[in-house]
Amino acid sequence: MASIGGSGSKSKSKQSGTQNQVQTNTLSDRAAGMLNQGISDVQGMSYGRFDPASIGQYQSPYTRDVIDASLGQADQRDAMARNQQRSDFAQAGAFGDDRRGIYEAELDGNQSRDRASLIAGLNDKAFTDARGIAQGENQNENQYGLALQALLAQLRGGFSNEGTQTMQGTTTGKSSGYSLGLTGSYGK
Repeated sequence: MASIGGSGSKSKSKQSGTQNQVQTNTLSDRAAGMLNQGISDVQGMSYGRFDPASIGQYQSPYTRDVIDASLGQADQRDAMARNQQRSDFAQAGAFGDDRRGIYEAELDGNQSRDRASLIAGLNDKAFTDARGIAQGENQNENQYGLALQALLAQLRGGFSNEGTQTMQGTTTGKSSGYSLGLTGSYGK
């Protein structure tokens, strides 16, 4: 004997729900205190103008030694030039005439001008070097202050993230399905 049977089913389901999420961003009291103190320390900083009086602290204490040594070399060259001049006068037989006095005065004048120019050049170089260092320090100090202000502005931006954010959403879902089953048997 044989038999055939079957069954079927149909199902549907529906889901819905609401989901709430709360996120709170706050700085710790310690971090907020440190940030506020840093802001207070830097607040009101302005670009510092270069103070020419600061040049003196960057001048070399050895400038006078350099000038004295250079003048010693100049004295040696001057003495050699006078000796050469005397030798030239002796060879030319010029003793006591007016031309000799003019040449000696001209040599002395040239040597005095060279000496003044040498001293002025050395002092100017020492001043220029010290001014460059002082200006560099002034610029570094201002760059440091500006970098601090930029950092604090960035940190202050962190305060804008402080607070509570609430997000809400709804989820809905639907599912359906059919099931068909067959069974059979065969027997004698």
